[in-house]
Amino acid sequence: MPILASVAEIRCRWSSFGDVDADLSALLLRGRQVRTDDDFIFYNQAESVDGSVKHLGKRHAGDGFEDRIAINLADVATDIDGIAVVLSVDSGHRLVELGAVTATILDAGGTSLATFTMIDLTVETAAVAFEIYRRGGWKARAVGQGYHDGLAGLARDFGVTVDDESPSTPNPTDSSQTPTPAVDWINPPVPAGYEI
Repeated sequence: MPILASVAEIRCRWSSFGDVDADLSALLLRGRQVRTDDDFIFYNQAESVDGSVKHLGKRHAGDGFEDRIAINLADVATDIDGIAVVLSVDSGHRLVELGAVTATILDAGGTSLATFTMIDLTVETAAVAFEIYRRGGWKARAVGQGYHDGLAGLARDFGVTVDDESPSTPNPTDSSQTPTPAVDWINPPVPAGYEI
């Protein structure tokens, strides 16, 4: 799906259940890897070096919450080929505990460009919600690709150096510690149920 707007905002919304919390983050990619750890944008590093990608933070949304990432596509460095937008939950929890998770791309005026609901998640602790990539201009695709070892494992797969003491360290009781391979962001597959 082409993105004609120069500014886009990605929102992930979920219901509030107990003490489960989730966070949205973004990885700026050259090939399938970050250039440096500075290309990992999340709540503790809320803005890219060039200011093109910003973590806007969580807020209440209806009976749940939503987290937001803003991207000024015109200002993204020319050597960045794609941006993976990722939702993850705290260690010890699973994405399925959030209930229905809706991911939306909006333009600067707040008009929805695409939306989809992540379904079929079971034991995953992190998932790529959207891939935004260059191919004759900026385009976006809903992905919904899950990982079993949280944000730390997903970030490592994209080349980020992760401190083992990070709060996103995989749950030690999770017997499935091998992440699902990173999707091909140039032409990522769209599993059934993720069409936009």
